[in-house]
Amino acid sequence: MVKIEVLQNRLEQLDVSIKKIRRYVNLSLEEFLEDDIVQDVVEYNLFIAINMMIDIAVHIVVDNNLGKINTMGEAFEILYKEKYISKDEMLTYKNMVAFRNILSHEYVKIDKKMVYAIMQKNLIDFDKFILFINDNFI
Repeated sequence: MVKIEVLQNRLEQLDVSIKKIRRYVNLSLEEFLEDDIVQDVVEYNLFIAINMMIDIAVHIVVDNNLGKINTMGEAFEILYKEKYISKDEMLTYKNMVAFRNILSHEYVKIDKKMVYAIMQKNLIDFDKFILFINDNFI
């Protein structure tokens, strides 16, 4: 059985991180590229938000005995296999995990234009995940 308090705590942190990122969505690409502090805030909060999604997915899989997880992306594969999420959602979330790994391990080579594009176009993926968790587990 999923521990609702654990999910709520992770969702709260996820929401805080997304709100911090949204403070900068009205910046132009040029403004974003000129401000290394804003880049750091956005990158860090993307990292935290994705980690919260991973933690939530892992808790759901583990607490419901849905399968064994060897990698962060496997939690989303299991949620797809168990028909909790669609194939497109699974692929999106796995891509987010891959981006999280770039943020975590290749910070010297992070493509700032990609970070900006994610901030502009992909925050909705976090919103969809939050709705999915609230509708199905809380």
